[in-house]
Amino acid sequence: MPRICVRQKNRNNVPFKDIEEFYRRTIFIPYLDDLLCSLKQRFLSHKDTIKSLQYVLLSLAVDNPFSCLKPAVQFYEDDLPGYQDIIEAEFTLWQSKWKTVGPKFRPLNAIETLTNCDSNMFPNMYQLLKLISVLPVSTSTAERSFSSLRRLKTYLRNSTSESRLVGLALLSIHRDIDISDDQILDKFANSGKARRLKLSL
Repeated sequence: MPRICVRQKNRNNVPFKDIEEFYRRTIFIPYLDDLLCSLKQRFLSHKDTIKSLQYVLLSLAVDNPFSCLKPAVQFYEDDLPGYQDIIEAEFTLWQSKWKTVGPKFRPLNAIETLTNCDSNMFPNMYQLLKLISVLPVSTSTAERSFSSLRRLKTYLRNSTSESRLVGLALLSIHRDIDISDDQILDKFANSGKARRLKLSL
């Protein structure tokens, strides 16, 4: 049980009756509060855009007007090949196409809808479907970067220079890029620094 005193400088001195209540007030509740604030800050600011983007899916697109999809079109305007009037007409054709198909035979998710979308006839719908398909994994690059830096920047490697740390992080993240030993030796030898070890190229 934590020490009880009148005044405490090094930890939270909250009133409590047992150990569980102490750790709930000092650790668990502040952690939940910080987690909820982070989730709100990261996701709720884009809630309207994401909510609007889902109207490109057939479960909602068939029975709803273009005004439901319009906020997403305005937000992703630079990524779409057509203008808003063209996109609205294309959305009407998109609705007409799938109204003739029974609900049981319509694609159920974004990936299936994307494979059944003709990119030549519906270029804007195709682009919106691509956006909603990759949106859940679009933040994985940043998370992967943090995970790589956590592995690289350990207590034993705090003296690593910034350029070398960035290079190691890029090698760890982009493992699909093949780099030969000769490329590494050429880069190392032509760095312009005086080295005791002479490399023959």
